[in-house]
Amino acid sequence: MTAASPASFRRVIAAEVVSNFGSMMSRLAIPWLAVLALGATPWQMGLLAVADVLAGAVAALGLGVLVDRWPQRAAMVAADVARAALLIGLALAAAGQQLNFALLWAAAAAGGVLTMAFELARSAWMARAADREALSGRNAQLAAGTAISEALAFGITGVLFQWAGGVVALLIDALSYLTSALLLRHVAEVRVDTAGAASGSPSAAHTTLRQALAFVARDPQLRTLALLEMLVASGMGIAGTSYMIYVTRDLGLPTAILGLVFAVGGIGSAIGAALAPRLGRSIGGGRALAWGLTMALLGNLFAPLASGAGLIAIALLVAQQLIGDAGLVAYGIHDRTLRQTLAPPDALARVDAALRSLGQAAAVAAALAGGWFATGHGAHNGLWLSAGFLGVAATVAWVAWWRNGSAVE
Repeated sequence: MTAASPASFRRVIAAEVVSNFGSMMSRLAIPWLAVLALGATPWQMGLLAVADVLAGAVAALGLGVLVDRWPQRAAMVAADVARAALLIGLALAAAGQQLNFALLWAAAAAGGVLTMAFELARSAWMARAADREALSGRNAQLAAGTAISEALAFGITGVLFQWAGGVVALLIDALSYLTSALLLRHVAEVRVDTAGAASGSPSAAHTTLRQALAFVARDPQLRTLALLEMLVASGMGIAGTSYMIYVTRDLGLPTAILGLVFAVGGIGSAIGAALAPRLGRSIGGGRALAWGLTMALLGNLFAPLASGAGLIAIALLVAQQLIGDAGLVAYGIHDRTLRQTLAPPDALARVDAALRSLGQAAAVAAALAGGWFATGHGAHNGLWLSAGFLGVAATVAWVAWWRNGSAVE
């Protein structure tokens, strides 16, 4: 298959950056509406935190079959337009004082399904349109643009929410998706061989997932990666129920300041992405993965140490975003590399899907349990519990590296 033109790649990467900008705005605006406009409890925040993850995970199997049948460019455009319509409807409900938690939860779930569809279509287009030797470079460009858009979105959303309210933030978010759709209209479509796609029945797909899980269970190093996936997902799931309540309600920080703090996370992600390959070349992938988790633990210990709304608290939150996000990105890069190295060449996607499904299940369970825990013990203690899971993950990674040595490199 002939590779797509450089112009098409530039448009896809630009569309991903713009649509990710919108996604990051929603990630802040919707929880802020829940906390500040509806007075959500930690339990409700837990339900909100798992809505998009759970919906996306449940829909992924069917979406994968459909995206393989549909033209990928058309699927990306459709997902963007649908996400824009969803956010416009949510903004109208908020403006008309009709907003409630059930509507927020449904919007988050629908957004999770549409985002999953977009990401599957974009990933399939990139894989089919790029020459094999150029694919890693294209994906690196995508990751760099995503980190930049995350930093910009978090910085702008906080100011918008504080000065203009959630309705304006949601409308600008919708505009970003429409801009992405316009960029994608001129992208060259890639012909896809759909022979056999229609035969991918749910029962057959479940069988391949069971086979992949069995393969992971048999391989000790993949078992370690699966355990790390679940521990990290659990820590992040618990943090999702407590972090926004703690920094917004308990610390009393204004959303404009918080948006700028969160923007530092994008800078941390970019630093982690830039340093991870060098770190892997110098000390090996297994040790680099363990160092990434150690940095993530260190960063996430800063958040519960913050108190009040002063400069020290802000500095601690900035350190958490900078160090913690850099560590998580470094871990993620080497985790993915080790998965690709350890999995059989003909089962890379299935093994990756098996590990992701374990992580998503853990994230959902942890968010629900974290909401219950924070309701009874406070959001502050919920953040300590979240850091505890990252501490266990870092310990497991170091023990695995010491046991396996160069075998995990």
